[in-house]
Amino acid sequence: MRGFAASIGVSLLLFGCASTPPARSIAIDHMIIPAVAEAGGPVAAYAGFENAGAPDRLLGIECACARSVELHRVVRDAGGGRMETVWPLTLPTGRTEVKPPGIPLHFMLIDTNRPFVVGERVPMRLRFERAGTIEVSFEVTTNSQDGWAGWVRK
Repeated sequence: MRGFAASIGVSLLLFGCASTPPARSIAIDHMIIPAVAEAGGPVAAYAGFENAGAPDRLLGIECACARSVELHRVVRDAGGGRMETVWPLTLPTGRTEVKPPGIPLHFMLIDTNRPFVVGERVPMRLRFERAGTIEVSFEVTTNSQDGWAGWVRK
C-alpha cells in the first residue's frame, strides 16, 4: 500500500511540474511602428529583445493588420540597395535590437489593411523556437527614430 501511495505522490508531483508554464527567457521592448495615413502599403516595425536564456530564434510574426510580416535586411552594393527576407532572427543570449536608423534589419508589415494612428497599440504574436508564442502590442509613433528614443513601457 505504501508503494501505491508513493506512486500516486510522484505522479501528482510530475503532473504539477508538467502543468507549470516555462519561464519566459525573452523580454521584448521598444515595439514601435511609425504612423501612416493610408492602408495598403508596407510599413516598417521595430523591437528590442533581451534573451536571458539559451539562444533562441524568432520564427515569425503575425498581425491582423497586415497580410504578412517579414524580416528584411538592407543589402547595399555598388548598384544601390535592396531588401532581402531573412527569417529566422537568431537571438543569442543577451541583447538584440531591430531598430531605426542605421541597423540593416527591420520588420516589414506587408499589405497593411488600415492606417496607423499615433498613440494606438497594435497587437502582434511573435513565434519563437524555444520561448513559444508571445503576444505583444506595438506602439504607433510619429516617426521611428523619435519613437525608439522615447519608448516607455505602458
